[in-house]
Amino acid sequence: MSVEQQAQAPPRQPTPEQAAAIAVRGRDVLLEAGAGTGKTGVMVDRYCRLVCDSGLSPDAVLAFTFTEKAAAELRQRIRAELARRAERGSERAATVLAGIGGAWMTTIHGFCNRVLAAHPVAAGVDPGFRVLDAPEATRAAREAFDDALVEFICADGTAGGPAGGDAAREETVAAYDIEGLRGLIVGIHEELRSRGVAEPQLPEPPAVDPEAAIGQAIDAAHECLRELKEGDPKRELPEQALARLDAPGPAPSLDELRALATSSKAKALAAYKEAIEAAIARTAEAGEGGVVYRHLA
Repeated sequence: MSVEQQAQAPPRQPTPEQAAAIAVRGRDVLLEAGAGTGKTGVMVDRYCRLVCDSGLSPDAVLAFTFTEKAAAELRQRIRAELARRAERGSERAATVLAGIGGAWMTTIHGFCNRVLAAHPVAAGVDPGFRVLDAPEATRAAREAFDDALVEFICADGTAGGPAGGDAAREETVAAYDIEGLRGLIVGIHEELRSRGVAEPQLPEPPAVDPEAAIGQAIDAAHECLRELKEGDPKRELPEQALARLDAPGPAPSLDELRALATSSKAKALAAYKEAIEAAIARTAEAGEGGVVYRHLA
């Protein structure tokens, strides 16, 4: 339907809920509705009331959408509604319609592009900049990751040290494989950017104390054995745990702790199972996990 045809159509009759959203002033409003329920119509009526009935300049109203298609539809429907009002004798609608071409009805990135293009020096950007389309942005991100990966692998891990590679870094890349690592890094980066972090970086990892976690696993094993009767086959694993965890000498390795874990759902082993899993997690974080976290950072 053309703008002229839309202008000649009878005015839309909003529901009571829509009318309330259209008319309210002086406070923030959140309108939540599903597809096809008239959200765009509410925006059109609210916009036209602001610029016609309330006398606001179109320059004072920002109408954002998520997609270019939605922005184009919004612009078309607002023009049609203003034309309808002008046909019915509204001089204000006719005046607004004549200058509506420069109104702020756009996507968020379109708005940013317009502001930056008008003030490139103040924003510190190249006046000749342009917005990347999705394929270009994806390609640029892949190239940036590839360059960073080469730099990551070639570094020796010490400040100012000679380039030559780091076996631990190569192991991290091999463990995830390049595409898996790419997906992980890009996902973390996008999540942090979505939270408003201008220069995404992982936070410092929390301090870990594997010795304390192992001590709690020892306590849980003792408690488990006190609850289990002699001869109960479920005693075997806690007894093995005490024999290893309570033994003098170096702390158990990650593989040794994993060997003491259980998948049993028995209530008597629940506290022991949780404590061993915590000891595994804290030991991993203090060792291999901590190394990988720093590599990801």
